[in-house]
Amino acid sequence: SSRLRRSSQYHQAEYGGTPCHPSRISHHIYLRECRRDTSAMFLLALWILVSNGASVDEWKSRTVYQLLTDRFQRPDGSTEPCDDLSNYCGGTLSALAANLDYIQGMGFDAIWISPVVDNTDGGYHGYWAQDWYSVNPHHGSSDDLKNLVSTAHSKGMFVMLDVVANHVGPVGMDFSSINPFNQNYHYHDRCQITDFNNYTMVKYCRLADLPDLDQNNTWVASTLQNWVKDIVSTYGFDGIRIDTVPEVNTDFWSAYGEAAGVFQMGEVFNGDPAYVGPFQGPLTAVFNYPMFWTIRDVFKNGEPMSNINQRYEQEQQNFQDLDALGLFVDNHDNPRFLHNFGDISKFKNAITFSLTGQGIPFYYYGSEQAYGGGNDPQNREQLWTNFDTSSEMYQFTKSVIMARKTSTIWSYNTTTHTVNDSHLVYSRGPLLIALTNSNW
Repeated sequence: SSRLRRSSQYHQAEYGGTPCHPSRISHHIYLRECRRDTSAMFLLALWILVSNGASVDEWKSRTVYQLLTDRFQRPDGSTEPCDDLSNYCGGTLSALAANLDYIQGMGFDAIWISPVVDNTDGGYHGYWAQDWYSVNPHHGSSDDLKNLVSTAHSKGMFVMLDVVANHVGPVGMDFSSINPFNQNYHYHDRCQITDFNNYTMVKYCRLADLPDLDQNNTWVASTLQNWVKDIVSTYGFDGIRIDTVPEVNTDFWSAYGEAAGVFQMGEVFNGDPAYVGPFQGPLTAVFNYPMFWTIRDVFKNGEPMSNINQRYEQEQQNFQDLDALGLFVDNHDNPRFLHNFGDISKFKNAITFSLTGQGIPFYYYGSEQAYGGGNDPQNREQLWTNFDTSSEMYQFTKSVIMARKTSTIWSYNTTTHTVNDSHLVYSRGPLLIALTNSNW
């Protein structure tokens, strides 16, 4: 993807404040409580000391845990590893519902689950739709899905459903098995995307030879819109994550989002804010992929910490609402941050930024167990071999989320106090965050 680096001026300010006595809540996190006056106001400060159908506003207050249903937990409680990560491994919706406490124990109050419709052979991930009106039997039943959502809601957790409106499973030119899109005229002509800078090709050709639906066909468009409306209302989802957004005409997304009637988070896999930004508007929000690359550059590759602020300044010109963007370190489409990189301290700093920076935090399953898988499918490991609530990253994540929630940081703007090549200190309301990409 295109990765845009643009320099801009950044004003550095020295932070000065009342000294406080920190109370250590983990090895790398300090929570400071400072009485600022006689009205019992407290300042919470987060220090990283080593080299670490709801409304938009409601979603901004949430912390989202992303998972693949097939990789989270097996119904029999098996701890045997998966033999083949490129195929089904045995995770189910019912097993997920039974183990939500593992997720909630870190403080997460929302989950993003992988697509639920029946897929063509090998579609463990959910992105190869075959029957749009059936739940994938490998993962469970319609009742299992309803139970998952109701169980999550009973725990105060939102559920975001991953949806696909661009393509179907890899069936070549034989669409007879696809329900309901079983006619040639439901699709664009067969051609392959070979140049992602050619927007016409991106919209009308196939991604990885997956048959590309023709949303300019009125019946196809209305069927997709009615489907998303029905699945959201039937199961009570609180939001949707939308796959492969640039591959479809922008006008379609406005109607699709309106039909869904819930918060939308779109995937625009590109590092240029000028390219990604216009998709927020037709959709409620998109993932902040430009910042994803900046996070990797800064915390993993040692580029200046000031790049973070420069990125945000640039994005102010391209996005309607930075606070609604999805902020993340890892996901299912990229090698994990820790792949061929063993510096847990820098990972902790990156994770802390994703949980406290401007945007809605999205946290990829397995990060709490310091997973380091490479390219797909190696970054889609089974979790049931490592349900360790005492692990270093599990407890660290819990500490940061606790500080985030206690301070209700989503209610405050971000104020930068100090920034240089290796350090960034900022606050959001009563929470002070100090990050570094150095090893001191």
